[in-house]
Amino acid sequence: MQHGFYFDHQRCVKCHACEIACKTWNEVEVGPRWREVVKLESGIFPNVQAMNVSMACMHCGDAPCQKACPVSAISKSAANGVVKVDPNKCIGCGFCTWACPFNAPQLTATTGKMEKCNFCQTPGMERPLDMPRACEEVCPTGAIRSGPLTTVTSQGRERAAARLAPGAMQGFPAVVVDGARQFGG
Repeated sequence: MQHGFYFDHQRCVKCHACEIACKTWNEVEVGPRWREVVKLESGIFPNVQAMNVSMACMHCGDAPCQKACPVSAISKSAANGVVKVDPNKCIGCGFCTWACPFNAPQLTATTGKMEKCNFCQTPGMERPLDMPRACEEVCPTGAIRSGPLTTVTSQGRERAAARLAPGAMQGFPAVVVDGARQFGG
């Protein structure tokens, strides 16, 4: 069963607690960020909009980083969909970084090898998949959720439905795109 993240940008306050929890739990060295909070801005003054986004590896269904790796150092678990890197195979070529549309893989300064979010499955410190990920556990606003995609897409649909309730968002279409069939729900 494919696992992944759900992120609600309306709840994120850009406190960076998720970044710190990720680095601490996974013992990530100074430099690489397996999860990073960024601010996206658009528009021209005075009509400017901004949104905070907590980005990490998306553990893609058809991972481009895995396809780009010339030494098969990146694998995707058939059991849970988590995309992992074998540091013993990685040669630090950076092809995975170029292939990833989310810029998740990052080369480390000390080893010159790629690292990225491993869904808190660091060897020796694996979190059971039914527990929250480190980033999710510390998020003070509940902006990050993790779990089977059937569950997190359901949570997304429920939150979207609440926002689209009559009168909640005037001028927006009353439609919710259902991804449950795509993910087996």
